[in-house]
Amino acid sequence: MKTPEIDAAVKSIEGGDRQPLYLVIGEQVVAMKAATRIAGALAAESGCEVAAYKRPAELRPILADLLTFSLFDPAKVTLVSDSAIFADRTAAADLIDEAAGALPVSQGAALSSAGKEAAGRLLQALRLFSIPADAGAPGEVVSSLPASALDGGARHRRRSRRRRTKKQKAELVRDLAGLLEAARAEELMGWSDSDLAELGRMVDGLLPEGHALVFAERQADPAHPLVQRLAEKKTMFDVGGMEFDRRGGVGGLDAVVAELASETGVGIDRGAVQELARRTLRKPEERGESGVDADSAARFAGEYRKMADTVRDRAGRIDRSTVEEMVADRGDQDVFQLMDAISEQRPAQAVTQLRRRLDGAADRNAERFRFFGLFANFCQQLAVAHGAAVSLDLPPERNFNRFKTRVLPKLTAEMPGGASNPLARVHPFRVFRIYQAASARRDPASSRAIASLPWRILQTEIRLKGGSADGDTALEALVATVAGGGAAEQGERARAP
Repeated sequence: MKTPEIDAAVKSIEGGDRQPLYLVIGEQVVAMKAATRIAGALAAESGCEVAAYKRPAELRPILADLLTFSLFDPAKVTLVSDSAIFADRTAAADLIDEAAGALPVSQGAALSSAGKEAAGRLLQALRLFSIPADAGAPGEVVSSLPASALDGGARHRRRSRRRRTKKQKAELVRDLAGLLEAARAEELMGWSDSDLAELGRMVDGLLPEGHALVFAERQADPAHPLVQRLAEKKTMFDVGGMEFDRRGGVGGLDAVVAELASETGVGIDRGAVQELARRTLRKPEERGESGVDADSAARFAGEYRKMADTVRDRAGRIDRSTVEEMVADRGDQDVFQLMDAISEQRPAQAVTQLRRRLDGAADRNAERFRFFGLFANFCQQLAVAHGAAVSLDLPPERNFNRFKTRVLPKLTAEMPGGASNPLARVHPFRVFRIYQAASARRDPASSRAIASLPWRILQTEIRLKGGSADGDTALEALVATVAGGGAAEQGERARAP
């Protein structure tokens, strides 16, 4: 790997400038190589071996081991990969939640053991943001915390799916100020045995010279206090990760492939790379997360190494046919591409994409119901748009701007009897796409199929919930019908070999 920042860091270490904590962020194949170079340089200068830990269940024993050995060994370098400690965007919010669990405290009374622990969490949160606990009135100090720390962390979200309201945050700040005042009275320093606190102390020089900790992480929140502090010290390096673009391509793939080729000594054709990515890489399951699912990225690397071992015996390269032969297709099937195939009356392609999405799901049954919920909602909207187009004799419209002015108001108008219109709160462009699908289904056969959708959806739901031995067949039948297959039976035939 030739990353200028990593090269400079290694050179700096070899020149005697060694820091206690380093962080390398990027896809694990790439980040691990860079972190290993840094750890190796540190160990070479200190005259020791590197102790490596991958995906540790917790960091506390590792940190305790590093600190304990510092009493006996002249040097120790520890490399931790994929711990995810820096990826938690709510670290400070979780600490505040823990502190809030002991609130309120009695004014003037000595803190109980629970109160002292809560005070420690509050002081720790303040330290993460470099806010001096004794700099001003308690209320002003607590108010210096960013809104994200007061909105609510994991504990709060278990009780409520919403952030704290403005009133709730004001009450929390008041009670935390009382806790901080009590902590000052008892001269608490705020150190705790938590991982974040220990890491913060290491950044400040807790470790003796010759001891160091290096992290290789897939993701790190730029707003994470420790990440910011490491960036300021120039010991944080971003070597790049993989991420899906709007067209379904994967950015950052070249760096990962180059590293795998260097590691295995076996190259791969460009077409084979794209096919391997298509069959393995998936988007994260959690909403709001970017990048590529960690397990699928690990599978991409694992499949590459497996194929490299196979073709190495033949002194060859990995080509597309090798990928197609050796790698099962468990890649990400974009649900919107599937919905487009349904809207555009491509039943065979829609059924194929549905199978691929179900095949790639971690929980097939759960994915059936997730897709069914989305699809049933689409069917309802399609039926409303089709009914309006027929009853109002609305013409097909391919121009979005003309659609917005001439058709959209009629489609989203209040329904007879004051009933709620399912299209009223849908984004205009989405309504446009639904209307296009409805306009293409004005022939008698398609109109009859749409008219029968409520019954078909009900029957499919019954089959998915236990009325059928094959939920996939039930769902495929509905998809084939709506996509233009004409009858539910075509979905049954589509699954037959």
